[in-house]
Amino acid sequence: MDLQTTKNKKKKIIKKSKKTNLELLGNKKYIDLFCGIGGFHTALKELGCECVMASDIDKGCQDVYEMNYGMRPIGDIKKVNPEDLEDFDIICGGFPCQAFSNAGNKKTFEDDRGLLFDEIMRIVKVKNPKFLFLENVKHILKVGGGEVIKYILDKLDKYNYKVQIFNMSPHDYGVP
Repeated sequence: MDLQTTKNKKKKIIKKSKKTNLELLGNKKYIDLFCGIGGFHTALKELGCECVMASDIDKGCQDVYEMNYGMRPIGDIKKVNPEDLEDFDIICGGFPCQAFSNAGNKKTFEDDRGLLFDEIMRIVKVKNPKFLFLENVKHILKVGGGEVIKYILDKLDKYNYKVQIFNMSPHDYGVP
């Protein structure tokens, strides 16, 4: 098999895989919490999903998100009443990592930012979305002697979510 044939076969596999993903996630609505400049938005838009609300407290991130996606994220998620949200299928949340990282001195729940995971669960309790895509730093798996991840897993279990943990690094994909 020559190189061109191999490349063509890989393209077919990727296209088939993308179609499967579209069938699974296409036409789903989601909210984008702690959205930053829109990493989740870019990915889910490509899969055919619709963002119905975004939230980030950082004004600079709000500006970039609005410029990129035509919607301005609301500010403080603590002020959102879940009952007022449009129904949706997915919560995306890159909840703040400073409380769990070396940069934040691993203060975990002693840092108010470490409590923002509970804001996700406050919305889950009312809206019960089908999927949660949550992102954080690798230290979250071991910080606090493992108590942080245990807390998170217990909360997700309470609402009957099955958890898959992916340990990924942008370095594995050639991204800084």
